[in-house]
Amino acid sequence: MRRKCLESVRKQDYPELEIILVNDGSTDRSPEICAESARADKRIHILNQKNAGCAASRNAGIAAAEGKYLLFLDADDKLDEKNAIRSMVIQAEEKKADIVIGKYHRWKENGESVESGSSLEDEEPDSIAFRFKGFFQSGSLSYDWGKLYRREFLTEHELWVPQYTYAEDKAHNFRCCACDPKYAFVPQSIVLYRENLQSLTFRPKKRLMKNWIQIAADFETFLKEHRIAEDYGDIMLFHLVIGAMYLAKEEMTYRGKKIRVVRSFLKRYGEDPFVRKTLTFGNCLRYATKIKSVFWKLLSFTLVLFLRIHAYGFLSAILVFMSRLGIDSL
Repeated sequence: MRRKCLESVRKQDYPELEIILVNDGSTDRSPEICAESARADKRIHILNQKNAGCAASRNAGIAAAEGKYLLFLDADDKLDEKNAIRSMVIQAEEKKADIVIGKYHRWKENGESVESGSSLEDEEPDSIAFRFKGFFQSGSLSYDWGKLYRREFLTEHELWVPQYTYAEDKAHNFRCCACDPKYAFVPQSIVLYRENLQSLTFRPKKRLMKNWIQIAADFETFLKEHRIAEDYGDIMLFHLVIGAMYLAKEEMTYRGKKIRVVRSFLKRYGEDPFVRKTLTFGNCLRYATKIKSVFWKLLSFTLVLFLRIHAYGFLSAILVFMSRLGIDSL
């Protein structure tokens, strides 16, 4: 537990604050800091658990919370301004919102801070354009942190954070989005997101393909189990389109920027039954034509074409070339 994170919460000017610290089996000084802070601040409650990961920690917090709203904050990060929570609660009350989204600053290790997160207010909340921009262009919808959730919205729909090796936030918010929340937005930066190059987010990751595909397949199962009739196939399509490029980049990080490396991965990816079922020309026509970005429309059709006709070598050459030029920033 980083002191700066906790102090940024304790200094909030929102008067009805409940602070839940989840100690996920930390082996550093976090338990000591938590105990020390709890003695000094009666608003703090500590939950201790064996190391079970981010999803389990957030679910423990959801289950223990008693307030009307929830805000998640990772120990590496901190709240940007002392009125961050109050601003989000005011907006939630005014708009009768289930989820309130703010902007954030990327807090780099060299001390530089860059504002991120784009507004989604110019898009219809139930549109493909809204979901594409929020989940895949700006990322504003993807993260659990930097949002205010109405607690009953999560519990009523059983929106617990699913357990995956990576991208749990995105999987969680896919499901939240499908439960038709009322979204609201605040124009200010809520979180200083620390770019910790040693964290899981920024470390290269092995064997992610199964995890990535499983997120999309489980989302389809979630829709069926909750009898959600609305069409959210766009989320699965774009998740898998981006997955082809992102996972290829991870393969190159471990095994070298070689065409044969990427071709081997793309062949396994493209021949997965769920990927083949989802990445079709029909789905591209249904979903990709509804987004505003011409670049992403063309990219989606091109990638699906090469995978469908098994042009793995040609697609691999393009991705390797992009990586060597340093333009694979996904």
